[in-house]
Amino acid sequence: MNRSAPDRRTALYIVGVLLLANLLVLLLKGQGDWAATAYAQRQGPIAGGAGLFVMPGQLSGNTWGCYLMDVDRGTLCVYQFLPGSRQLQFVAARNFLNDTKLGNYNTVPAPSEIADLVAKQNQGVRGGGTMPSPPQRGDEAP
Repeated sequence: MNRSAPDRRTALYIVGVLLLANLLVLLLKGQGDWAATAYAQRQGPIAGGAGLFVMPGQLSGNTWGCYLMDVDRGTLCVYQFLPGSRQLQFVAARNFLNDTKLGNYNTVPAPSEIADLVAKQNQGVRGGGTMPSPPQRGDEAP
C-alpha cells in the first residue's frame, strides 16, 4: 500500500494529538502534586517520530507542561498544564528555521576569537612562550 504525503502528514498529526492527550490524561489522573512529584524525580522521555516530537518538561519551579517540535516545519510549541482548571494551555510557538542559521549571537567569546586561540595553540604561542604539554600518566604531582 502506497500512502500519499497528505495521508502521512495527517497520520503524524494524529500521533501528535494522541501523545498530547496521553500526557494530559497522565497529569489529570492524580492530584495536582502528582505531576510535580513524578517529574521532580526524573525527566520524562522524548516521544515521537517522523519529524514530530513531544517532550514533557518543567517550565518553572512548580509549573509543568510539554514541548512539541515539528522538525519538518521548523516550529517549537510550548504547552502548560494548569492543575486548578485541569487544562493544557497553549503558551508559545516559534519558528526556528532562521535561528539555526545564526552562527554567532549573544556568545562570548566570538567564534573568530576561538579560531585565533586555536591557531596560536597550534603554533605553540601562549603568552610569548610555548604551551606545556599535558601531563602523561605517572607524571602527575602527588
